[in-house]
Amino acid sequence: MNNLTSLPTIVSGLVLATLVACASTNAPAPATGAVGNSANSAAVSDSALTNSVLAGLAQQQGINPADIAVESYDGEVRLSGFAASQQEIDTAVAAARSVAGVKVVRNDMKLKDAAK
Repeated sequence: MNNLTSLPTIVSGLVLATLVACASTNAPAPATGAVGNSANSAAVSDSALTNSVLAGLAQQQGINPADIAVESYDGEVRLSGFAASQQEIDTAVAAARSVAGVKVVRNDMKLKDAAK
């Protein structure tokens, strides 16, 4: 197995990304009033939610999280990319739905064979 695509390497990368995202939240927010701070906290929450979904995907058997892109906005999570089977897509959607803070999962994933 290629060392860059092994499960421990992927999980370690996701943990590192989460730590970096959390560390960046320690910077003082600009003094722009309540609206600016609210938008800043929403962006942090979206980033944390994306990282949580990515970590959840990495723990699933039978899916390749490297082929799945995750975007979050205000509790809505969008999954895109390619999967080898419908079962892989269903597993990824179920894993994303099970993450705390996810309100809606939008599935834009495609089957690899259908993309040809």
